Amino acid sequence: MTTIFDLCVPRQDVIEGRVRDEEFAADLSRVINGTAVPEYADPKLFFQYTHPTRGLKALLETACRRLSGSGGELNSVVRLDTQYGGGKTHSLIALVHAVNGLKGVPNASEFIDLKLLPKGKIRIAPLDGENSDPANGVKLADGVCARSLWGEMAFRLAGKEGFDRVRESDAKHLAPGAETIAELFGGDPVLIVIDEISVYLRKAAKAFPDAVDQFPAFLQALVKAVSATPRVFLVCTLAVRSDNHEGVDAYRAEQQTALEAFAEAESILARKTLQIDPTEGDETIQVLRRRLFKSIDDDGAAEVIAQYTKLWDRYRDVLSTEAGSSETRSQFKAGYPFHPDTMSVLVEKLSSLSTFQRTRGMLRLLARTVFHLWKIRPDDATAIHPHHIDPGFVRIRDEITTRLNQGAFAPALAADISAAPGTDPSTAERLDSRDFIGRAPVTSYIARTAFLHTLAFGEPAQGVSPARLRFSVTCPAIEPSFVETARLRFAEESLYLDDRPGSPLRFRVEPNLTQLISRAMRDIDADELRKALNMKVKDLFSSKNGDFQLIPFPAGPYEVPDDVGDGRPYLVLINYDAFAVGENPGSLPDELIRMGTRKGVKEEIRLLRNNLVFVVADDRLRSEMKNAMRRHLGLQDLLVSGQIEELADHQQRRLKEEAEKSRTMVSIAALQCYRHLFYPSHSGSFGSEARLGHTTIELPSASDSPGNGQLSIRRALYAQKKLLASGDQPDAPAFVRDQTPMKTKGAMTTLDLRNEFRKAANLSILLSDDPLISCIRLGIEQNVFIFREGDLVWGKGDPAPTIKIGENSFVHTLADATEKSLWPRKPKAEPIPEETEVGTYKPVDAKGGSRPGRVATPEPAKAPYELSAEGPLRQAL
Repeated sequence: MTTIFDLCVPRQDVIEGRVRDEEFAADLSRVINGTAVPEYADPKLFFQYTHPTRGLKALLETACRRLSGSGGELNSVVRLDTQYGGGKTHSLIALVHAVNGLKGVPNASEFIDLKLLPKGKIRIAPLDGENSDPANGVKLADGVCARSLWGEMAFRLAGKEGFDRVRESDAKHLAPGAETIAELFGGDPVLIVIDEISVYLRKAAKAFPDAVDQFPAFLQALVKAVSATPRVFLVCTLAVRSDNHEGVDAYRAEQQTALEAFAEAESILARKTLQIDPTEGDETIQVLRRRLFKSIDDDGAAEVIAQYTKLWDRYRDVLSTEAGSSETRSQFKAGYPFHPDTMSVLVEKLSSLSTFQRTRGMLRLLARTVFHLWKIRPDDATAIHPHHIDPGFVRIRDEITTRLNQGAFAPALAADISAAPGTDPSTAERLDSRDFIGRAPVTSYIARTAFLHTLAFGEPAQGVSPARLRFSVTCPAIEPSFVETARLRFAEESLYLDDRPGSPLRFRVEPNLTQLISRAMRDIDADELRKALNMKVKDLFSSKNGDFQLIPFPAGPYEVPDDVGDGRPYLVLINYDAFAVGENPGSLPDELIRMGTRKGVKEEIRLLRNNLVFVVADDRLRSEMKNAMRRHLGLQDLLVSGQIEELADHQQRRLKEEAEKSRTMVSIAALQCYRHLFYPSHSGSFGSEARLGHTTIELPSASDSPGNGQLSIRRALYAQKKLLASGDQPDAPAFVRDQTPMKTKGAMTTLDLRNEFRKAANLSILLSDDPLISCIRLGIEQNVFIFREGDLVWGKGDPAPTIKIGENSFVHTLADATEKSLWPRKPKAEPIPEETEVGTYKPVDAKGGSRPGRVATPEPAKAPYELSAEGPLRQAL
């Protein structure tokens, strides 16, 4: 590809890095007294680096016509207005050189018709507000210290005698009259130049309280004297906005005072001052080209520009509207090697800063950029894009952080954009070394572009849209797709990008919480994460006040008991790192089958299989659970570290809110991850021995009991009709009879029957004895069971018995009770009286006496018949 290094030749001082700061600080006084640097003091060198703008040529022609006497009634007073600053003082220096004849300047005709140059001596009075000293006075000669602009002007025009004429006015800071000023001209051509009025007004206001009120009077008298005197010319400079003619920059109030003074003078004298913008917006690029480059191959540039336009047309749908604008293409053609967005960001963004003067500031920044580019010579530099202004280069970084007073962004520069030599790479540099090895550093280009677009006055103007960013970075070596890919990755990892919803790509002086938290999460040690998560998961399914005895993270069958324990069934919590299952598990890990069917070290047959359930993590959700805990730990670290003190108040509040919220989010993530429940079931399909059923645990809402995992287990088992608690409808007595040995044995103790519920997978898991007791009572009522305790028997129709779970309480089937003559209950036989002697009885008459007849043998006395029972009164009776 053809690059800028093939088409452009920078000026020698630029390419060698010899451009001094003094060259960007034009000082009119130093030019007058001969102490300025050669680039300003030498007319030949000065005009070699100067572009003939329309405003500059208009100024020179107007002034020279007036001073040479060939201008008739042309304007005698000119005001140089610049929109953002820059070009005013440069134009004044050009004017001073012009009135002195432009001797030895080979290209003088570019700026003015040489016939218009004034002949003879010209009195020049350069008044520079920056060099004024109202409090102490500017020493001009022995015994002469001027404290006011008019005092200095008098000396510059007429020497000590002239100063003596206005000495009293100077001392009291009272403006002289128009006639007094006119006396100072002395009949010679006179050029009066007033620069930096606003600076003078601010100084004078401190030394003389009434100074600001005197300036309009002075200006009115000066304009009147100049206008009335032939071959006298006055030019003043003001920093104003061209759109509304309001003062700008750090001296806005003073600029406004000067503007009002001009307006008052024009109104009183009925004379309009000529207003000239030394460098109009469309000419700025030519000023830059002229100063920075010795030559540019415009024909070769046309071919490169054609490549860009083809790219813009091809990717029009993903680039900003500037890509399809004919104005953009015209600007590129006129301003090559500068990419159109380079000029846009300088004019629209940086120039809005009070510390950045448009032309002067651009020259300073771009001179350093050109020097750096020609030093590193990147292969993709087919034009100078915003991303070629590299703040990683120390001289550019200092220009931004110090001269432009943007030092607050220094942490963002180091962390995200361009790290200082010898330090850890920035986010952009790290991503480039990972994703774009051997290619253009696209991520760094994105970071630099976004940073330059951030340097604007007012938040609404800060930042760049994704489409505008793609337009800015795309070139023949870089397609928009690479730009977008890099942008998304950078946005995910940048520490200082604005992460507020809807914000453009822009940097903030404080780190964004999203990435601050992300970095804290990355710093969490793996062992610390595992320990904290293990503790949290165990706590969520804790046995305390739960329905189940928890067996957390067993290593094998030998750690899963096969006993009754405290009477509650066992909940076996499988370690999430041991194994997990998918959304619809088709098979189970062998380890789970072994724990469900074997016990002990020797792995004997497990008996109480209906006394335990398993909860297993979801393979897809393990990482989310771990990330939730990692985030929680990272937030906790930030709270206790000193970093929180570096954050803004609103960020500190948000960080604390996020930390508190993260506790709940860990619980929710863990419960959502542990969503697979396996329980004993004869219809289960997981392993021929295991006989386990499967269901998923669904949380009704994100915050549904986030601290109680056992509650979710209980709900899931209830839904599968696998769990019974006190007050629940018991299993059908006939079903229980048929699913236990009672069907063949005929009778069982209530304790053995309770244990059968812990063995038989078809039966419910009992959380208490109440459902079993209710089942026995219901069996009695339905004539399925007969209950016996000792010699007492209860069957259908009897009062409800008190049923105890123990070895002395029995449940019989009806058939077994019938076979053993326990039921139906037989009545007790009455004792049969002894027979009398055959044929004899003892008749008894109604009165108790004997009657005649058979005489009976006297009956023996009956023994007492005694009944005994223990229990509540009703039951005993």
